[in-house]
Amino acid sequence: MRLLATRPRAAKTLRDLWVTRGRVGLMVVAVAVALTGVGAMLVARTVVIREAAAAYAATVPASATVDIDGGVDAALLREVLGRPGVLDATVRETIETRARVDGGWRRMLLFVVPDDDPLRISRFRLDAGRWPAPTGSALVERAALPVLGVRPGGRLEVAGADGALVPLRVEGTAYDAALAPAAQERTGYAYVTPATATALGYPAVPDLLKVVVGDPVTGRVVRDPVQVEAVTADLVRWLGEQGRTVHAVDVPPYRHPHQNQTDTITGLFLGFAVATLVLAAVLVATTLGGMLAGQTRQIGALKTVGATNGQVLRLYLAAPVGLSVVATLLAVGPALVTGQGLVGLVAGLLNIDVVSRAVPARVFVALAVAGLVVPVLVALVPLTRAARMSVRSAIDDHGADDRAGTRRSDRWVARIRLGSGTGDLALRNMLRRRTRLALTLALLATGGALFGTGLNTAAAWQAWVDQGLARRAYTAELRLARPAPADAVRSVAASADGVTLAETVRTVAATPATADGRVEVSRTYPDGGHGRFVVTALPPGTRAVSYEVLDGRWLDAGDTRGVVLNQGAAARLGDPAVGAVVRVAVEGRARTWTVVGIVAEVGGPATVYTVDGGASAGWTATAVRVRTTGDPEAGAARVAAALAAAGYRTEATTLSRELRSAVDEHVVIFVDTLVALALLMAVVGVLGLASTMTISVTERTREYGVLQTLGAGPGTVRRLVLAESVAIGLLGGALGAVAALPVSRSVQRLVGELTFDLPLPFTVSAPGVAVWAALAVAGAAAAGWAAASRAARLTVRDSLAHL
Repeated sequence: MRLLATRPRAAKTLRDLWVTRGRVGLMVVAVAVALTGVGAMLVARTVVIREAAAAYAATVPASATVDIDGGVDAALLREVLGRPGVLDATVRETIETRARVDGGWRRMLLFVVPDDDPLRISRFRLDAGRWPAPTGSALVERAALPVLGVRPGGRLEVAGADGALVPLRVEGTAYDAALAPAAQERTGYAYVTPATATALGYPAVPDLLKVVVGDPVTGRVVRDPVQVEAVTADLVRWLGEQGRTVHAVDVPPYRHPHQNQTDTITGLFLGFAVATLVLAAVLVATTLGGMLAGQTRQIGALKTVGATNGQVLRLYLAAPVGLSVVATLLAVGPALVTGQGLVGLVAGLLNIDVVSRAVPARVFVALAVAGLVVPVLVALVPLTRAARMSVRSAIDDHGADDRAGTRRSDRWVARIRLGSGTGDLALRNMLRRRTRLALTLALLATGGALFGTGLNTAAAWQAWVDQGLARRAYTAELRLARPAPADAVRSVAASADGVTLAETVRTVAATPATADGRVEVSRTYPDGGHGRFVVTALPPGTRAVSYEVLDGRWLDAGDTRGVVLNQGAAARLGDPAVGAVVRVAVEGRARTWTVVGIVAEVGGPATVYTVDGGASAGWTATAVRVRTTGDPEAGAARVAAALAAAGYRTEATTLSRELRSAVDEHVVIFVDTLVALALLMAVVGVLGLASTMTISVTERTREYGVLQTLGAGPGTVRRLVLAESVAIGLLGGALGAVAALPVSRSVQRLVGELTFDLPLPFTVSAPGVAVWAALAVAGAAAAGWAAASRAARLTVRDSLAHL
């Protein structure tokens, strides 16, 4: 009988609730937009991770690459194929040189593949042209075409063994998912035959033995790192018994070079998207709370005729459930479209082919659960509070808290004078519904915190890279084709026109070594950059670099047994403390050094810095660092010409500005996406404020009528509402700026450790704070304008007749 008695009133209540189309539409749009972000990130993350792993696996990467002095002949290869645990093997060669591009130089890697290689290991796919490429031609990896400024059928100028430029015809293009994207590494990749390598003047000596570890009986490939390293160690031991010298052993992780960063960053973005959904759910709760406040007396009437708390809750629960269903349905399409767009964008950055864009069913399930559960759970807070309201409280409700005006804070606010009656009244009105105010401020503060985090992280990245590169006093590094006397090289480089600084360095590949002297495998990828570990000897009192010292001190002239580690090397060596002893193998021989300091370095490989008697007659250099006047590229060309005239051929030239481009390319998309997500969250916060002001105007309709009977005009009412909205916006903006500080610190730490093995320095973007302040005020004014205009249009009769 009770339920039957409440049905007519329930029907009217629901009609009253849904007749406010504007507010319902606002809630649906907010939830749908947030769900679109969640769905897009779920789609992008799921598809990109799956396709990147599949693309890398399709190349059949070698389990290990062994660098053998003197190369590998056919007889040795046959013996290797019979070794325990070796499923397959092949031989390759990598030539590092440089290419002439638009008057400048690019680092160039030539992968020498025998004509008869079946390409079962370290595969590349032929996209255009033919393989084997004719002598004097090359296949260029497709992502390297814009880096090298060439097209299929064009000419590529590559430095030969004697330094002279040799034109190679671009026979076609290849696709290799195992290589880091060329644009991000500022490196060109090409595939040539041994005949072409010989034509360039390089000895065709295949010194890289690539093996696949597995079970020859079952044909199953083994990817367990422990088993791979055990088989590789046994193979290296056997090679030593055969009189072969092993320079290095590389066992790259079985994943795309940028897979780890992609997984972490997309996970972070998904977290931000979920936070946006929570914001939208809070908006729903705030709006529903206001709409219920307008129906307080109807709730009281329902309870007077016997409705229970549960019946009232179920009655009003239909609203959030209904709008969640509608929002979820609306979000599916845009989420798929946006997500597939992100898939294409990220796949292009990673240089991977997306074979299948199919979205797993679990993504749709997760999206549906998020869209149907999160808004409803958050909305239960105001719904439960309204359902538990007593009949007397409902009937006595007049639009303000019962304690309004009696609390200490109310008395404190009453003493505030802003110089205008409108401002004073707006401030007091703002505090009348404190729970709603708190939710609105939470919306704005969260949106502002994430918006500030995006801009602060971008500023931290910019500042860190700027500071790090400013500590490099040289404009270019020229790597020599072969080690040469340090003094002679330095003298020749310093004599070139426009050179103001010239220093030689010696850099050699290395690997960490264990306490028993066993050389550990390195984790270097085929591009020669990711996972690289080197020892670099600097002249005493170097002026070319002045890295930030994180712990300990920099090198002194007498530190013949002391080393300084950059943060990458410290991480590879287990983060040793200053004074600790580390073991590093150089050219197969383990050496022991004492750590005297740890420095922060932007860009470059994991490096152990040491002093190697720079003034000694027998010291040789592998590179020279120079600072020149005028254009750095032209200055480097003058130095290279001077070195060539003296008989010292330059193998590669790296400009400092190119390093900046390479570093930025790694994270620019992630920082931009972070800022875009933050803007979306800020918009949701402004929508929440608009909802709050609309509800406030509805609740105070009769009060505005009273104000008009006392002589207040439409302009006064409009200014009153706008002042309240702007005040909330200013307060929420200030809270957002403060809340951004701890969030920024965490995100900056994460991004820094992913890219530099070191947290980014905590940075606050002053322009970002100013932009957020302007957006908060402008958004608050825009959010309050519609409500203010509606309040100003109310007539006295309409206001006083409002129930």
